[in-house]
Amino acid sequence: MAEQNPLKRLFDLYTSDLSYNEMEKLLKREATEVYEFFASEIPKDENKSRNKFVRALIFLRSLFNAFLLKMSAGRRIFYLAAALIFLIGLFNNNHVYFLLAFLIVNALLAFELADKLTAKDELSLARKIQADLMPNTPPVNNHFNISAYYESAREVSGDYYDFVKSPKDDCNTYLVIGDISGKGIAAALYMVRVQAIINYLIKIVDNPKDLIVNLKKHFSEKLLPEYFLTVIAACIDNEGKIRFCRAGHTPLLVYRKSTKEFEEINPKGIGIGLNDKGIFEKTIEEANVDTESGDIACFYTDGITESMNSMRKEFGLDNLKNVIKNNAHLEVDEIKKKIINAVYNFRENAASQDDLTIILLKAK
Repeated sequence: MAEQNPLKRLFDLYTSDLSYNEMEKLLKREATEVYEFFASEIPKDENKSRNKFVRALIFLRSLFNAFLLKMSAGRRIFYLAAALIFLIGLFNNNHVYFLLAFLIVNALLAFELADKLTAKDELSLARKIQADLMPNTPPVNNHFNISAYYESAREVSGDYYDFVKSPKDDCNTYLVIGDISGKGIAAALYMVRVQAIINYLIKIVDNPKDLIVNLKKHFSEKLLPEYFLTVIAACIDNEGKIRFCRAGHTPLLVYRKSTKEFEEINPKGIGIGLNDKGIFEKTIEEANVDTESGDIACFYTDGITESMNSMRKEFGLDNLKNVIKNNAHLEVDEIKKKIINAVYNFRENAASQDDLTIILLKAK
């Protein structure tokens, strides 16, 4: 067999796992995220009298400075040295300088890549741990068939849901769904704290309102000002009634089989961590929901309704209602799959901007 062309082997090596989706992700999603990451550090140009060309040059300089300042001091010096060596080689037409600058930049790239891969491995472990903290399967309930779905937009999530067995005789199951503002590791760490507090409180509180009020008291003590939590705590009592409170979260959506209409049940309650000026405990309400066989209760985070396609159009509440209504005759797991597939199909190739979490209860 003839030996394969070295250039062909090199080409195959670098393109072995290349795909259209990978290139699209790089150009559309990652390039945008990188730009936003550095652009967020650039101060706004308040001088509106400058012409567009001058303002563009100032912006590019500021963007380059933001890029440099994200490096460690040592790497920054080596990068600038490489740029200087390249310019010397350019003016002197000396390829040795070009080669030296190339080697320095690639060495810096190797260091940055090693840092990224180390962080990625740690985030992968954090993702696994967070996934293990979520329920493996919904609980068996005498009054409802239950299904749930959870997906993080990044390696780790700011969404949270849980089912907790209640020690109280008048409530057999608590379900909790929440969303920390923001995404990534900070939101995920806060969610772990939320879960720990809730699992402790459920043993001692008497109802969802007490749970939310006490969660606010314990959780907001060390919450940074730029973060807040929206959450619903619901209790399924022994009669099949849903009692719940919400703190700034999306409303409970209830589909009534008898009328084929929806109710948006939205008791008062503001997010935890907002500057409520002492009115949180005074305004929060508890709502009671009765259901009949075939009715569907939908708890969800805003990542479902605010999922965007490439045209920046949101999936929206009406689409969610339509999917539930058109598939209300199916089993609850199938309805869940229909909702998630509808979100995926709507989003197409657009990047996921927020975590997706949904809990469905279908009355028996």
